[in-house]
Amino acid sequence: MARMRAYGTRIGGSALVLALLLLLATGAAAAPKTTSFTPPLQLGYPEGDDWESDVAADGRGNVYVAWAHYGEVPGCDTCSSPAAIIQISRDGGRSWEAPKPLNPTPVRAIDDSYQIDLQVAVNAAGAVFVAYLDGKETVLQRSDDFGRSFSLPVIVNAGVKRSWTDKVGLAVQGEDVYVSYSIAQRFFVASSHDGGRTFSSVQLPDRSKDYGWTLTSGGVVDSKGAVYFSWVGVHQSGNALGPQDLFLTKSTDKGKTWSFLVIEKGVPPGPPCGEFYCGWDFWGPQIVVSVNERDHVFVAYNAGTEDQGPPAVWFRSSTDGGKSWSARTPIHTDWPSNAYHLYPAIEGGAGDAVYVAWMDNRMGGFNVWSRASQDGGKSWSKEVQVSAYVPGYDYKTEDGFAFTYGDYFGIAWDGRATVHLAWAEGPDYIGPGTVWYAHS
Repeated sequence: MARMRAYGTRIGGSALVLALLLLLATGAAAAPKTTSFTPPLQLGYPEGDDWESDVAADGRGNVYVAWAHYGEVPGCDTCSSPAAIIQISRDGGRSWEAPKPLNPTPVRAIDDSYQIDLQVAVNAAGAVFVAYLDGKETVLQRSDDFGRSFSLPVIVNAGVKRSWTDKVGLAVQGEDVYVSYSIAQRFFVASSHDGGRTFSSVQLPDRSKDYGWTLTSGGVVDSKGAVYFSWVGVHQSGNALGPQDLFLTKSTDKGKTWSFLVIEKGVPPGPPCGEFYCGWDFWGPQIVVSVNERDHVFVAYNAGTEDQGPPAVWFRSSTDGGKSWSARTPIHTDWPSNAYHLYPAIEGGAGDAVYVAWMDNRMGGFNVWSRASQDGGKSWSKEVQVSAYVPGYDYKTEDGFAFTYGDYFGIAWDGRATVHLAWAEGPDYIGPGTVWYAHS
């Protein structure tokens, strides 16, 4: 989401989930043990402005956090502002290498629409993939040495008319790489079957007449190769006065054709954020998707029950590839509530595990919370507050941080026992803000 533009909705970005939901009062299994997290650690540069982070982990101890950095990049006179930045831990998140730009010589934007919207993912072999916006292009870079070096950017939207875009989704399985993107009401998925070296884009079935703006929020591939991406269709572009639809697109033929899975239709628009200076739909509905080892599909999304009313974060699941879905259930225990619950992040885990995280301002300021389920969402752990007060930051108090800095954040499960979270906090939509990290 470009900070100086009044556009956007996003969701949460890249994929791994920490979990949700009210324990059903009738015969539900015992709630799983609460997952605890390390104290938050600031990543990034000591000075600067870092926002909209995503995270991936490979189970070998490598953890990758990537984000957009505004302002000068130390040691890089040719870097853009914002710049795509990555920072890497080799020991499971205990210590971190210095942050570095992914591409020191990016395409230069000709106006203030320049943005990043970066997502990061790893495959089973440990290759690292990053997808982001570079001027009017959507690009992908790959690393085969655990992030020590990256390829030059490959243009994902080659052959598609260049225009200002918003949001990127990334899903990877082996050498199959999928990137979702949109150009206003038209939306696409680009597929690569050579590890991201070449791409072919498909415009998804024509529903552009239904929407004034369409925004992606991430994707996932299940064990059988089925690909899912999550989307928000905004009926009235440029204002938040109309209903919005939340849906998935699914492909079972490696991205050649796509079907639609409707999650919610006619969701009320989100609340404005007034004195925080954000864009018209910054707190609007957003949806994220993931799968677990059993190929059960999970979605989490924020949506209110009345026009511009306080949003809740809802959870739904499917055990049949999206043909049918459980009823939506709030993932947090303080609902109904006047608090704003925003920006879910979700990831499936081992067996039937699922992890979810989100932000809300129930304490006055905003905080990051998480829950976990080991039975596909039938029962949930207690809510755990992940963010915490750290002295020395003007936007932090004992009640939380002032503003949701960026409109998504990242969650990752390392394939073993650890869940990783990376998010950004700030004083308002303009910043400057900082990226934070914690792991279970």
